[in-house]
Amino acid sequence: MTTPTKRVPNARGSGDLLRQEILDAAARILEETGREDALSLRAVAREVGISAPSVYLHFKNRTDLISTVLDGAYQALSAELEEAGRTALSTVDDRWAQIDATAAAYRRFAIDRPRRYRLMFSLEYEPSREATDTPLGAVLQAWTNAVDAYLAAHAPDRRSESEIIGIHLWTALHGQLALWRTLPGHHNDSEAILVQLEQSLLRRLLPAPIGRP
Repeated sequence: MTTPTKRVPNARGSGDLLRQEILDAAARILEETGREDALSLRAVAREVGISAPSVYLHFKNRTDLISTVLDGAYQALSAELEEAGRTALSTVDDRWAQIDATAAAYRRFAIDRPRRYRLMFSLEYEPSREATDTPLGAVLQAWTNAVDAYLAAHAPDRRSESEIIGIHLWTALHGQLALWRTLPGHHNDSEAILVQLEQSLLRRLLPAPIGRP
């Protein structure tokens, strides 16, 4: 197939707008079906109301499209983690509150967007940039930053452990959420169990705040 070098914008959008419409359509298909094999560029084109070749002007193949959808999800998650920490710190100027808010934001993201969260960690991800400079890496960096800020205030001699503690915290919280989802009859009220586990995890991974038991 010969890809046209120039396309007349259709009525639904052009350029960056059309690219975003394609991404939104792909995300909807993935979330509704829960299956990577349900996504094809033709299916996305039908969802948007454009011709299939138009999709190739923005994404070279399905893998590129899926990875870009995931990039957007990781970027949204990392931004919410950072914002939650900043807001908490500006409100009470307490590093424990900052990292507590970061963990809570992660929990809420997973609970409020269950299908998207599940896709983020079940689909194959092939970043187009170096592994250390990807939106997924930004999620780890958000955890590392939160832990580092806490250790700087309460255990400066342990700041070299910031990244590994961030990894432990992230993976443990992810595991708790995954297991919670598999429990029969889980409902909104049972989120209290997650909060308790979350607090227990923070207390075990991080040194007690200075001046507190």
